Amino acid sequence: MFVYSVTDHYDLVGTKELPTQCPDCKNSNCLELRFYQKRIETPYSKKISKKVSGILYCSYTQTEISPVLWTPEIEQYFETEKRKLKLKPSGLKFSKWFYIVLFIPLILIGGAIIYTQWESQQYADQNARIEQVSTGNKVGVMMSLIQNHQTQATGNTWLLVTNIKADTVWLKAHKDFNNQQDFDFDLSTDHFNGETFKASLPLFKKRTLAGFDYTDQRFSGYIMDIEKN
Repeated sequence: MFVYSVTDHYDLVGTKELPTQCPDCKNSNCLELRFYQKRIETPYSKKISKKVSGILYCSYTQTEISPVLWTPEIEQYFETEKRKLKLKPSGLKFSKWFYIVLFIPLILIGGAIIYTQWESQQYADQNARIEQVSTGNKVGVMMSLIQNHQTQATGNTWLLVTNIKADTVWLKAHKDFNNQQDFDFDLSTDHFNGETFKASLPLFKKRTLAGFDYTDQRFSGYIMDIEKN
């Protein structure tokens, strides 16, 4: 749960002993004016106000004298001495937590934007490599094997480009066909010893793996990666 606390502080900025008689106990030379400057603190900032308050303290009774008992003379002392005070510079200062709270979201947003741009560039570079496919390239695909219009298996594998002619690309399947994430495929050429697929080159360049016999499609897939020779 987020907790935000605001605390008011009153810093002593001056004192003045008064020779006048105490309006409460009637003794003389026992009064002292104390002046305080307001300071407001939160976990994220500190603000020093120009506002000055004061109390009248009686050292004889050791009590604060209520302002309702102040005489015009005491009030005049208060206003005169207040103007003489050297106050702390007023203003607002932010703590390190303010900048942390402010900049962390900006850093995260900036990082997300940079990552998205990097990912987009990677995708564009990958598209360019796929469009420039050549014999000997190895292609990572997410592939479905189909029989009688029914999907028999779906998983990830790699295909070796063995030939390209006109609008056709021939691909030799890797020995492994797996739907586990981060499966470690050995891309040595001798591991491409599976079925040969004859696919549409124009669709291949658009990252789609599909054959020409649409009435009896035996496979379909999405090209995820390509490794050049």
